[in-house]
Amino acid sequence: MRQLFIICTTLITLSVAAQQNLDSVLVSASRLEVKKYESGKNITLISQAQISQLPISTVDELLQYVGGINVNSRGGFGVQADIGMRGSTFSQVLILIDNQRINDPLTAHFNSNIPIPLSEIHHIEIIRGSAAASFGADAVGGIIHVKTKAYQNMWEDEHSGMSGNVAFGQQNLTMTDLGVQQQNKRFGFSAAMKSTYSPGEQHVNPNFTNFGRGDSLYNNHFDLKTYTAAMTYRKGHMKAYVRAGTDYRDFAAKYFYTASSFDESVERVKAYWTQAAVIYAGHQSKTELNISYRNNSDSFTFNPLFTSNVHTTERLNATLSQSRQLNSIALSYGFQIDDQTIVSTDRGNHNLSTYAAFLLAHKKINKLSINGGLRLENSEKIGTQIVPQINLALPYKNLVFRSSIGRSIRQADFTERFTSYLIPSLTPGRNVGNPDLKAESAYSFDIGVDAYINDHWQITNTVFARQSTNLIDYILTPSSEISNLTNLKDSASYLYANNISEAFTFGNELGLKYTYEMKNGMVRADLNYTFIQTNTPDSVISKYVANHPIHNINGNLNITYYGFGINIGGALITRNAEAVEAINANIKNQYTVLNAKISYRSKLFPASIYLDVRNILDTQYQEILGARMPSRWIMAGINWNFRYQKVKPIVY
Repeated sequence: MRQLFIICTTLITLSVAAQQNLDSVLVSASRLEVKKYESGKNITLISQAQISQLPISTVDELLQYVGGINVNSRGGFGVQADIGMRGSTFSQVLILIDNQRINDPLTAHFNSNIPIPLSEIHHIEIIRGSAAASFGADAVGGIIHVKTKAYQNMWEDEHSGMSGNVAFGQQNLTMTDLGVQQQNKRFGFSAAMKSTYSPGEQHVNPNFTNFGRGDSLYNNHFDLKTYTAAMTYRKGHMKAYVRAGTDYRDFAAKYFYTASSFDESVERVKAYWTQAAVIYAGHQSKTELNISYRNNSDSFTFNPLFTSNVHTTERLNATLSQSRQLNSIALSYGFQIDDQTIVSTDRGNHNLSTYAAFLLAHKKINKLSINGGLRLENSEKIGTQIVPQINLALPYKNLVFRSSIGRSIRQADFTERFTSYLIPSLTPGRNVGNPDLKAESAYSFDIGVDAYINDHWQITNTVFARQSTNLIDYILTPSSEISNLTNLKDSASYLYANNISEAFTFGNELGLKYTYEMKNGMVRADLNYTFIQTNTPDSVISKYVANHPIHNINGNLNITYYGFGINIGGALITRNAEAVEAINANIKNQYTVLNAKISYRSKLFPASIYLDVRNILDTQYQEILGARMPSRWIMAGINWNFRYQKVKPIVY
């Protein structure tokens, strides 16, 4: 890996021919908005235009094309996925919508249930590496920050728009994604809905074949619906924003969480979610209050012969912050309160409150940009902890050298602490919570370079490392060694949540971007290579800590010409193989998944027809042991994007 970094850096340096414009778009890697090249972080911005070109229907499918991110899906079309960054577990990534976190307190398996249809997304910021001081102490691997059209429209001119996508495909698949936006002088409004349904592919049931349990066949069915609406108000120095939404999911969850021969799981998840913001931007400062509330109800049936487990969680989060310029230093400081509760049939009733204060600063010394942060976090599970962060960025001609170092802390969620806590005579092989779990702690470091070679080529390379202690994962443990639970069977083994003493993760992210604009078209290509290695004590065999690709080559090629467009993308994955023959569970050592989209758009009408083919190679693969991913799936549809910009009259 060291040779790879040296070669890449040398090639970048030798390729420098002339001064090029650096990427000066504003990003929110911290709560202070800075230019991307001044942030000191490896950041990717994905626009609505790029999203519309890809063969995707959800945010987690989009992330499969991004370097440094590993997505372990349990089914296609956004049914459920675990999102990791830089080898982090799925619990160590912070998901934000318009500055507010939506991570679910029940389990991080729900973190990809992002309640925003693609038609309502303005852009997405992907911030790699620890960002714990800014938005939350548990941002270990990084942040996925979704910015909606309604929120961004508060800073734009008056306009109206309508966008959408309707598609039909194999297995009676139907997909609808519709959105409307209106921004007037003072008031703004947006609404969006998304629906995806299919009875799914049919498979032979290994539980029936090998053990005589359940039906002979089963379907990976899914029914997913999302509705959201937002209103905004702006006058003078003040802006106000409020959003509400609901997300409903009904799907087959067979082998999603266990490799048990009794597993015939189905699951229904209902989430209600609202958030609001009030912003006052004065001449010398900006004050912002953000509040969000999420109610999530999960009904999980492991087997029709067993009683369903029902859980309802609530999360209330509020942040009061102020930004101001103090001489040559930009400051942001504030307070945050986070309250989580659960009422559950198998986990019990619990509550956890966390309080935090933070201070962030940005200063330039000549060309060197320094971004520092300090967070003070307190809860009954961690006491009071200090979370520091510092990022450095130094531009030189068309190169940007950057580095960051920071600490992060993550408390166990309610599932890790209490899953199966109240189930009598628990079946062997099931996940079991541990109420005595300690909080995870990690120190992260990276160093990298971005090269803006010319108007067409951009190259980036980053080496990163993370030292973690008390990592939480499920470890196969005999019941005789579990002393704090009384509902286990003798002489049986369970996947018991425990603290792994330590883990060391290191890796390399290499990204290449090529753009070429023609008179009647454009060529855009993105290619990423990510190497990740996680080392844990030899005697520990855990479930999620090292469940990431070792080598991941991904990206896409998009060509448009005279209204015709083609997009081909996917990934080549190399990871540790794993198998459970009794239930046909098999994670391959290496597999390739390719997707393609062919479209045509008329100059006279802002709409296009397209053909979308997922998994062209018909690869049979699993990313979570036992959960089968879709075979080749063909669909066709139409999408559109109307936008009317009000032209202000010229006053003479």
